[in-house]
Order: sequence, then C-alpha cells, then structure tokens
Amino acid sequence: MRILFVCPDMRTGGAERHWATLAPALQARGAEIRVLCLAEEGELFGDLTAAGVPSVCVHMRRRTDVGGWRRALRFAEPRPDVVVTRGVSGQLVGEAIARRSRAPHVMNEHTPLTPGGELLPLRPHQRLMTRLVAHRVDRVIAVTQSQVEPLARLGYRHNRIEVVSNGVFSSDSAGDAAATRSELGIRDGEFAVLCVAGLRPEKGVEVFIRAVAAARRGNPRLRGFVAGEGPERPRLEALARGSGVELLGVRGDVQELMRAADAVALTSEGEALPMSMLEAMALERPVIVSDVGGTREAVVDGETGLVVPPSDPTAAERALLELASDPERARRLGAAGGARQRELFDADTMAERYLAALERVARSG
Repeated sequence: MRILFVCPDMRTGGAERHWATLAPALQARGAEIRVLCLAEEGELFGDLTAAGVPSVCVHMRRRTDVGGWRRALRFAEPRPDVVVTRGVSGQLVGEAIARRSRAPHVMNEHTPLTPGGELLPLRPHQRLMTRLVAHRVDRVIAVTQSQVEPLARLGYRHNRIEVVSNGVFSSDSAGDAAATRSELGIRDGEFAVLCVAGLRPEKGVEVFIRAVAAARRGNPRLRGFVAGEGPERPRLEALARGSGVELLGVRGDVQELMRAADAVALTSEGEALPMSMLEAMALERPVIVSDVGGTREAVVDGETGLVVPPSDPTAAERALLELASDPERARRLGAAGGARQRELFDADTMAERYLAALERVARSG
C-alpha cells in the first residue's frame, strides 16, 4: 500500500515526533511511505530521511504558490492509495492530491484541547478553510477520545472519526544520566524536574517556572529545566531569572535529558495526548501533567504520576514538593507509569492500528 503523508513541516512538536515515529514503523511493515513537507523541513525531517523514508519539502511560500503546487503534485506520483494529512495547509493540499489521485483522504488530528474541552482556536481564515474541507475528508484519526466531539462540531462527520492513541517505543539504551546531570550542573541530592515544551502561551511554561520558584522556598534542592524554544522566550527568560529554572532551548538529546531528570512536568493549558508525557513514562520517569485533553487516559493520578489542574502554579508547586520530598515514591510512580505505557501506548501497537485503519479506508475508497 502506498501512503503519502502531507504536512506543513517536521519541526520538534509532539505531532511531528509522532509522525517521525509512525512513518518508519509503517514502512517497516511493508507500506510504501512518502512524506511531503509544504513549507519547510524542520528539525525532525532528517530523522525521516535517516530512517530511509522518502521525504521532500517543496518550500511552498503561500497557498497560491504555483511552483510549490507543481512540485507537490510531482512528488505525489505514482498515485498513492491513501493520503494522510496534518494541519490546515496539509489538509488543503492533501485534499487536492487525494481528489486528483482518486485516493481517500485521512486527516490525522493532533490539535490540542483547552481546559474547556474545545480544540485550540483556529484563526478565522483557518477555521473557514477547515470547514470547507472537513465534510469531504474520508476519515479522521484522532489521538484521544476527547477530540471526537469538538471535531464533529467543527464539521467532520462523526461516523468517520476514529481514535488511535499515540505510542512510543521503549528505549533499550541505558544512556549516561550521570554525565548529563554533570553537564547540567545538577549536584548530588538535588531533585531535577524537566519540562519539554515549546515556549508558546498554551504550553504553560510560565506555570512551571512559577511553581518551581515557589517550591524552592520549601525545598531549595529542587531544580527546573525547560527544553524547547518559541516566541515567548524573552518574557520567560526574564521570569526565570532567580527562579531555579534554566531554559535550555531546542535540544536534540531530549531522551538523555529525561533520563537525567528525577521527574518530568507538563503544565500545559492545551494538549491532545502529548508525546513527551509518553516518552517520559517509557523511561520510567514520574510525570506531573495538567488535566487537559487526553492526559488522564495515560496518567492515573497518584498511581502512575500526578495530575494537576491547568493554569494553577500552586497545585503544580504542591506536586513538585510531593515528589521531591519522597524520591522513592517518585521512582515507584515512574515504574508504574512505564508499565502502563508498555501496556497501552506502545509504538508497535499504534503502528499496527494505523496500518489496519488505513488499509480499511483504502479498500472502501
């Protein structure tokens, strides 16, 4: 089966990491995979090519870029059996390719949900374009059950939406946590907490910084680190001064950072089923997550991690102090989280479910 993935880019977000995991896994199962990036390659584009997945970026500067359209249509040959898209521009171009190729169009939905259970708001023109395409999409694969009703309200047909949870591979490598802790300047006895998030308002990094700063007044041996970049960096840098939180920028060694951390926190105000949470669980790190999107599908509060209300630095502070005051309990939570990830959020299972879903829609299309 020939599968064409169409997306804006392959940057470092969770949706991009999901595709960087999924595409090679499908190819390993005999599918012919190609990935078309429309605007730019992004940091994870090289991961696809290194895994042997044929990938190209057509550098489409605007939706009326005739040269970009030509390059996209050329890469779409030979005709795919199914077109999988992500993002508004991915949907628009993917819909055109699908209709031209007479192939089914599957939209893979990663849009985060707000605390109120709605998809993060689109810009007016994006919402309009989404509504124009939504009723024509042959199948939607969401990553959490929480997305189903909001997607239906946006115009996607309810009976065409199914859910396949994100999954990650368990790591076989032990890594060198001690070397990474040394690089970060973490001393013996300090409790290090890592937040992996883009520096954007919905990622709640401000909540993490304020929580760490407050927690350190009760436990000065607690340290915070943020791996990620984004437009809020200048404001967050100012907020982080003297807080005990260090902004690390974009890192290519996130797994090593997670191994070096004693816990991983995700204080977002908008999430679907975050890959960084699952990656931390796979490494048996206790997680502190906001109660948004599908986080409760993965984290059982008090058993495999701690769930806190979104936009609540005080609740996040209490969770940080709870883990830092009892490292042995933190390790037990991490081990239980690892077992839950292997049971419910394994990448092999995810890939098998995607392949089955795409084969069904290809046959029916």
